Amino acid sequence: MRILNKIWGISLLAFLLILTAPNKSKAQQQGEYISEQEFYDELQPYGTWVSDPEYGNVWVPDVEEDFRPYATRGHWVLTDYGNTWVSDYPWGWATFHYGRWRFDNYYGWEWIPGSEWAPAWVSWRNGGGYYGWAPLSPGISINVNIGNGGYDIPDNYWVFAPQNYLTSPDIYNYYAPYNRVHYIINNTTYIHNTYVYNNRTYYAGPRRDDIQRYTRRPVRVYNINNVNRPSETRVNNNNTVNIYRPAVRRTDDARPSRVIDGAAYKRQNPNERIGIIDRSKGASYNRANANKLAEEARKSNPDNRVVRVNNDNRNTQAKPVDDSRAATRPNNNNNRPTPADRNNRPAIINDANKQQQQTRDLQRQQARDERTQQNQQTVDQRRQQHQQAIEQSRQTDQNAVQRQEQQGRQQQARQQDQGRQQQQEQARQQQAVQQQQARQQQQEQARQQQQEARQQQAEQQRQQQARQQQQEQARQQQQEARQQQAEQQRQQQQQARQQQQEQARQQQQPQHRPRQ
Repeated sequence: MRILNKIWGISLLAFLLILTAPNKSKAQQQGEYISEQEFYDELQPYGTWVSDPEYGNVWVPDVEEDFRPYATRGHWVLTDYGNTWVSDYPWGWATFHYGRWRFDNYYGWEWIPGSEWAPAWVSWRNGGGYYGWAPLSPGISINVNIGNGGYDIPDNYWVFAPQNYLTSPDIYNYYAPYNRVHYIINNTTYIHNTYVYNNRTYYAGPRRDDIQRYTRRPVRVYNINNVNRPSETRVNNNNTVNIYRPAVRRTDDARPSRVIDGAAYKRQNPNERIGIIDRSKGASYNRANANKLAEEARKSNPDNRVVRVNNDNRNTQAKPVDDSRAATRPNNNNNRPTPADRNNRPAIINDANKQQQQTRDLQRQQARDERTQQNQQTVDQRRQQHQQAIEQSRQTDQNAVQRQEQQGRQQQARQQDQGRQQQQEQARQQQAVQQQQARQQQQEQARQQQQEARQQQAEQQRQQQARQQQQEQARQQQQEARQQQAEQQRQQQQQARQQQQEQARQQQQPQHRPRQ
């Protein structure tokens, strides 16, 4: 009898285990629909999820110190939806096309998940030779009046670049420095150009004709090619952009595997601020404090006052036992239960149910532990890969900076050479000008001297003529004086002769009278 009971119990337990074995979930149709859980799972290796009292679960990325949304490691391309942000981050498909960004004074840039896709959740400005864009904060609709008494975007959200570089893949090399942002904002106005598709409105940004007018070259409009797995956004040579943009279904039970209690962590670490506002650089990112936050989240034995660990058991719950099904019995007639065995059947079933429940609980716990361990290993691997990618990116950036510095030094040397050549050319030109001026001065002096010599010669001639005239006048005067003197002498002689003649006549007259 005991043997039969044992066989019966084992058979029933085996049957129930088969019934309660977890079914494998059907493969998700990627590229069509995902749940919010995919955001949590895909972004976990690349940052830290933080519970915010106002916005719920927000994501703080592991990024460079100069990270800014829609600015770092990416560029703009024009698609049918308008200006679309193409990110080089492996997680950019989610954070720059779903949800919103905000800057927290402690945690820095935070991403808040969203379910609606857009080419970019930004606002645009234009004017003064610049295009500018800034991430839209959560809860801000594009129908809200931005500016003019409506929603004012903080200065440190804005990125500005010259208009003719908007479509450049290297646009990050041309961003205006932060100390000029406020000045540029005052010389620009909002762009309210929108695009409506399937009853959804998107901020499209600058129009193609305007961009072409500023860049003075044709602007390509890319087609969006939907891919079926999360990946970096790729721009292809065949006039397409590969983007993973599934529709998102909201699920109430979606949650990250580990979440930092934002308020509790901040109370414990008041001086470990991640986000920093610098007057000269704007918003910056403290990597050391961000690494400390990430290490706190992935500790093997985390502080439950700060870290909430969510064991995901949604896919491992067993189906309820169907008591209406008949239990499978051995076909051996020699082992057929007797009436007494049938009387003991309820107790056997209860014991089997207890054993099955214990076994199911044990399996669920083992499955949870294995999955938690696998998830942690996956997270650690992805985080390590992400850290390696960041390190490679940093090394690449350092190499790029070194190349830029070398190019800058070469450019500076060329500029110095050009400056020296220009100085030499200017000195040569100046010397030539001075020589020409000296020649002109010498010629002018020679001309003036010649003119003065001619004037002196003419003056001398005039003076000589004057002397000659004076001499001629003096000669004439002398001649006239001599003539006058001669005339006077002649007249005097004549008068004297006349007087003599008169005297002689008078003397002769008395001699004649007596004779009468």
